Amino acid sequence: MELIKQSEWAKRHGFSRQYAGQLVQSGVIQLVDGLVDVEQADAAIAALRDPNQPQRRKNTSDVTELSTLLLKTRIKNEMERGKLLEARAKAEIGELVSVEDVKVAAFNKARIVRDSLMNIPDRVASLLASIDDAHKIHEVLLQEIRTALEELSRDV
Repeated sequence: MELIKQSEWAKRHGFSRQYAGQLVQSGVIQLVDGLVDVEQADAAIAALRDPNQPQRRKNTSDVTELSTLLLKTRIKNEMERGKLLEARAKAEIGELVSVEDVKVAAFNKARIVRDSLMNIPDRVASLLASIDDAHKIHEVLLQEIRTALEELSRDV
């Protein structure tokens, strides 16, 4: 017959000291000289326990691992929320723009460049028809392309 303190018995079974005290007051657990008889108390608890209910965990390491995991998850969520708020603030002051706006602007600029380059043959066709020298044709084409690109760079 092993006799231990109520708090030690409660700790072994994963109960609070208050719950052990309630069991003593209700008469479920009998005290011997103010100490708990472990065998009698364990038998009384086994008879009391509903088999449909899961037993309490004796090991608190699972609880600490879970709380650590929850803490890490909460920190990660807060970091992501901070990044999102920072991005929204930058978007409001104009430092960031949406991807769609960039795509539309790039498409429009590419269209302007293409149209400008496509107009070169119409502008120089009659001039090139009258030139016999290949070097001179090269210079005229190069000058027209340079002029078109310089006009586009001024618009930016």
